[in-house]
Amino acid sequence: MTNVQLKKDHIRLLDDELTLHPSNEACGVFIGRKEKSSIIVEIVLPIKNSRPSDRSFELDSKEHYEAWNRADEEGMEIVGVYHTHPHSKASPSAWDRESMENYQTLWVIVGVDGVKGYVWDDGVKQIEIIAVA
Repeated sequence: MTNVQLKKDHIRLLDDELTLHPSNEACGVFIGRKEKSSIIVEIVLPIKNSRPSDRSFELDSKEHYEAWNRADEEGMEIVGVYHTHPHSKASPSAWDRESMENYQTLWVIVGVDGVKGYVWDDGVKQIEIIAVA
């Protein structure tokens, strides 16, 4: 994958997550589809961080399960996850890199320097975020 397409409203929602959760990481999933070299996001779904911390996150298992069901019902799939870095840049931490290797999907990090997308491709690779209408 070389890029992810996010609607402008999705990017605003991600920015809002950083503002709404200034002390702990916020997290959620992306529902959509993969096409050629793009990930197309149709739904951004915030999920409770079941392990609140300013340095890590864990998707609430019940809400994550409900997200899988919603994606299936909509004829799509979970194509990625996001989380915030409330006090640092949108660069993967050591924990993020390890998690990316184990859960190879789109990862979007929202930090004090903006929104950035990553995938695992024999190591962490940043991908372009394309804002669409």
